[in-house]
Amino acid sequence: MLVIHGKKIRAKIDSGAGVSSIDYGLAKKLKVGPIIGQAAVTNTLGKTYRPIIMLEVEIAGRVIEAKFNIAVRDNLRYPILIGKNILRQDFIIDSKKKLKKSDKEIIKN
Repeated sequence: MLVIHGKKIRAKIDSGAGVSSIDYGLAKKLKVGPIIGQAAVTNTLGKTYRPIIMLEVEIAGRVIEAKFNIAVRDNLRYPILIGKNILRQDFIIDSKKKLKKSDKEIIKN
């Protein structure tokens, strides 16, 4: 989980992703931006280009400014992926921890 503009948002750690990603609909709802560039992203569907924004997020009690690409993630369980660009900032992944389902304030897809 992370916090953007005071809103708790469900997020998934993706240690294989170079850059973090936010759902297009969520980015629009939170009025994030401006777009500062675009990046080529390669996945199982091939190569696509996604807009890039800088976003200030709170994660594990720390406020971080990081790049996020914008992708359509509305059909996926998590509206945000936390990639290596954030994880490299002295975070350690604890695979035993899970998000508590009881927190109803968390934005989910």
